[in-house]
Amino acid sequence: MADVFVVFGSASDNNVFEPLLDSLKNEGISFEFRVLSAHKTPAELDSALKKTNAKIFIAGAGLSAALPGVIAAQKPSAPVIGIPCEGAYQGLDSFLSVAQMPPDVPVICVGVSRVQNAVALTNFYLSNLREIILVQTEYGDERKYFDKCKAFMEENGIPFNEGFRSEFSNENVFIEFVDAGKELDEIDCVSIRVPVKSVSSKEDALKVFDQMQGAYSVALNSYKNAAIIALQLINFSGKHDSLLKKLRKDAGKKVLEANK
Repeated sequence: MADVFVVFGSASDNNVFEPLLDSLKNEGISFEFRVLSAHKTPAELDSALKKTNAKIFIAGAGLSAALPGVIAAQKPSAPVIGIPCEGAYQGLDSFLSVAQMPPDVPVICVGVSRVQNAVALTNFYLSNLREIILVQTEYGDERKYFDKCKAFMEENGIPFNEGFRSEFSNENVFIEFVDAGKELDEIDCVSIRVPVKSVSSKEDALKVFDQMQGAYSVALNSYKNAAIIALQLINFSGKHDSLLKKLRKDAGKKVLEANK
């Protein structure tokens, strides 16, 4: 059984997926690789996702960048890493499409063509991450969304502790709330970074794009997705499968209620 399912939508993305596959080989990580399109080969993609037993997914994101999101929709218990590919707008469109997933259906976004970040996160995950740490903060929007995330996790039984980030812990998944555009430090641990700003503008999209190139990130103010990603990342053993599936089922029910 392959540890990782890697899928890109086009052979023209080889400048990204070839270095990715080489890095996975060098790290001794087993993988299955396919070129499948969410738009052009939906049946084949669906079949491949049903057949695979991989524990984590890496998907390339180009043009409309639908592929990581489609996989995340079908795999509620598994982490999905989206790698934006540089095309139009220097990868801005792909980056935003990966990061701006709707609440309850997260994708972990890395920077444009940041293959090594995806491989590093895969390594951390396969080494069995154990605990979620909600990184304490004191003021403004950072505290506002910290409190929202804490309440969401408590209400849904997601296990976590509050604390501070340590680069020397390889067993923790940190969730950090950072003001949009704020300069970030380089770290060597798993920290899901959530840019926050209560009232945002189109200029903020560019600030977040630049801010998060070296990070593992989610959408602006997306505290729910950060919490769910963190739960997926500590779910290597499958211990939290039932909770993750329940969260996804509940999210679907809310959508369907609009039809009543």
